[in-house]
Amino acid sequence: MKNSKIWFFRVISIFALSLILFGCQINFNADLYSSDLISLGNHSEEQSVTLPMTIEFQVASCDDLSTQNRIFSTYFSEYEFMGCDVNSEDFMSYVEARVSTSVTNRTEVSDLVGFQVDKSDDNEYLYVYVAINENSFEELKEYIYNETFQELSLSDSKFSVNFINDSGDTTVWIQSSFVDQKPIVYQTDFKIKKRDKINIQLSDVVKSHLEDNSWAPLLIIANE
Repeated sequence: MKNSKIWFFRVISIFALSLILFGCQINFNADLYSSDLISLGNHSEEQSVTLPMTIEFQVASCDDLSTQNRIFSTYFSEYEFMGCDVNSEDFMSYVEARVSTSVTNRTEVSDLVGFQVDKSDDNEYLYVYVAINENSFEELKEYIYNETFQELSLSDSKFSVNFINDSGDTTVWIQSSFVDQKPIVYQTDFKIKKRDKINIQLSDVVKSHLEDNSWAPLLIIANE
């Protein structure tokens, strides 16, 4: 009986420790500029443009975050801890950090999360994708599972992109996402004037495709 109690308390202690180490939700918020997409999409050589991104990841406590910050800093070229606070919606603690990621015309992204742009065969459109580095994501999933016995899934995450038109008036097409908080199912065109912006939030379907295939469509922009 005594051994059973000891075993029970050991299991509870390990479980409690695992919750302190990590939660399972990561949120992403990035700004994409039309000029970067147009330049990369029309460039014949492989290139990348660095851009800032804000991430949030769930923790059980804001105390002693050195391990979490060290782990996440290895998945981005730059990482800056901004703070930790309790979210008013789910009452969980989240670390906020500013990181660097990239948009590229290459076939693979170097950071945990990034963006890719490709030109259509007729040169009239630029296809923009959100992408994950498959090896980095699998490594992070394995680490979190080993430490917390929980699965990391993008379906629990929030992925938000601000598309900022710093070029001339243009048209973009978006589907299966929330655009300025409105659900869009079918491919829909949006006329965007210079210096205007729209917010795109990935739907569960798009996030699932991203996790399963390491890429997902974000938008199409007219190559004007």
